[in-house]
Amino acid sequence: MKIIKVFFYFFFYTSLINGQEFKVFKLSNKNNFSNHEIDTIALPFWEDFSAFDYPNNNWSKSKNIKIKNYNNNYSPSINIVEFDGTDNNGKAYQHPSGYGISDELISNIIDLNNFNEDDSIYISFFWNYNINGEYPDYEDTLKLMFYNKFDIWETVWYKNGGNANFNGNYFNYEILNLSNNYIHKNFKFKFQNIGNSEGPFDSWVLDYIYINNERSMNDSSFVDRSLSYKQNKIFKEFNSIPIDHFTDSDNIMDSLEMEIKNLDKNIQPVNYSYLVKSHELNLDVKIEFNKQLSPILNGYERRSIKNKPFNISSYNSSKDSLEMEVLFYIDSGDSSSTNYNLKINDTSRTKILFSNYYSYDDGNAEYAAGLNQKNSELVLKYNILKEDTLTQIMILFPESYNNEYQGDIELVIYDNLFDIENKLMSMNTSISYNDSIFNIFTLNTPLIVKDSIFIGYRQYEDNFLTVGLDKNNNMSNKIYYKVDGKWNKNNIVKGSLMIRPIFGKSDFRLVKIENNMSNNVILFPNPSKGIIHINKKLEFLEVFSNNGESLFTLHNVDKINLSDYGKGLFIIRYQINNKYYSKNIVIN
Repeated sequence: MKIIKVFFYFFFYTSLINGQEFKVFKLSNKNNFSNHEIDTIALPFWEDFSAFDYPNNNWSKSKNIKIKNYNNNYSPSINIVEFDGTDNNGKAYQHPSGYGISDELISNIIDLNNFNEDDSIYISFFWNYNINGEYPDYEDTLKLMFYNKFDIWETVWYKNGGNANFNGNYFNYEILNLSNNYIHKNFKFKFQNIGNSEGPFDSWVLDYIYINNERSMNDSSFVDRSLSYKQNKIFKEFNSIPIDHFTDSDNIMDSLEMEIKNLDKNIQPVNYSYLVKSHELNLDVKIEFNKQLSPILNGYERRSIKNKPFNISSYNSSKDSLEMEVLFYIDSGDSSSTNYNLKINDTSRTKILFSNYYSYDDGNAEYAAGLNQKNSELVLKYNILKEDTLTQIMILFPESYNNEYQGDIELVIYDNLFDIENKLMSMNTSISYNDSIFNIFTLNTPLIVKDSIFIGYRQYEDNFLTVGLDKNNNMSNKIYYKVDGKWNKNNIVKGSLMIRPIFGKSDFRLVKIENNMSNNVILFPNPSKGIIHINKKLEFLEVFSNNGESLFTLHNVDKINLSDYGKGLFIIRYQINNKYYSKNIVIN
């Protein structure tokens, strides 16, 4: 559209007046469509983008096209091609007018010299608005063009945006006849979008392009059964957990869900298999093998298959990291030929990496999200399976859109945000920016934690500081942010922030954190100038610096004097009924 719009701005409802924002950016494309130009290709032409790394001669040019595997858009098959206003580096095209041609997908030359109009050559495809991006407006266009025999590109089909043309979360089917003007030895076609070039706006998706002769306008049936959705994880919430926590994972395992789409009008028997493999675990398990789908798959039916969970709890390993492959495939009698291999979209392979961390994300940041308020905080909640030592925190700060924030951050760890905010630890650190490499921050004082923790950072500037956002795994209910001194649960950004806790052994003196909500101990004021009062007399306490050094111990006290130790964060470890608890005190 020609109207200037803000970058996917999602505003904090509490901060509209002051302009504080939760902002989402699109990142550079890691799944560029690979292609190489050849002299010509022949009919049939078929592309469903389900194997973008498969050797492919279909395309001569793919200007910043993105291949995506969205799990919620009801596409005809796994993977779609995405069009919007950003290039492969996630940067806006920035046409002078703010509006113009953005992404393009151009075929290789298709030799039609031996055909004529009587051969009934048709092109068909599926399209929709991108429900995972910003919808196109009425001024925005997705266009199909043919290269005619006079070496001129002609527009043969287009669709404008706007609510009237949005069919919900279902792809639209189009089929067009090639007239004699386009039947020649150098025929090719291209798709392009025209719209706002200021960012990831006006987004369209495209799938399942097919060109062949002996077709008709009513040809909408394909003798093809495809996987149209694949689940990328074996846990209900997590994408990965520490290897040492496998034994406690029974309650978090999830059934593997896959989706099959029958693109044919006729019923078709289907058998399916589900295998899990890992070289490091000496694992090769057939969860299901050549199982018949029952009842039979109806014509044009889309069906979800839920398989029983794979329990990983019985597998132990002393390795630092391991890889697991989840393989799912169907056997439905699909045909295979040089240009028309319908078996490509029958198989799904997912590789899951395990090490010493928890993650909700799959390691790929399609977008980034962040705040723009000084002293605001952004954290992610994790429910830990068992008590363990938190030693490091991983955060992905993408380079593409972190060109404003120049300073350090304060890493923060909480075990509670709302009833009584309880910060377990904090530390200042510098950060580096990369679209795929995480920052790994080693804690000055490792913590023994259990149950729930909140990890993240506080920023020191009003400039945007963004974190990688995985759009394929939506754990947005684990995101919390603090602006204007108030904690809020996220209901704005959809996806998983790329913030991870790392667990392991440590040579440092450890601070064990107990649930201190039940002992009713209050240290005040906090922050303090140096003198801290306690609402009850404590039989024993020990004071630690922020780097874990023990400073002094006290017995039977209700007051602490830290006036001689300077400004900073201090950890107060105290004993009640033979149990130890900890609280943080800030001296300013």
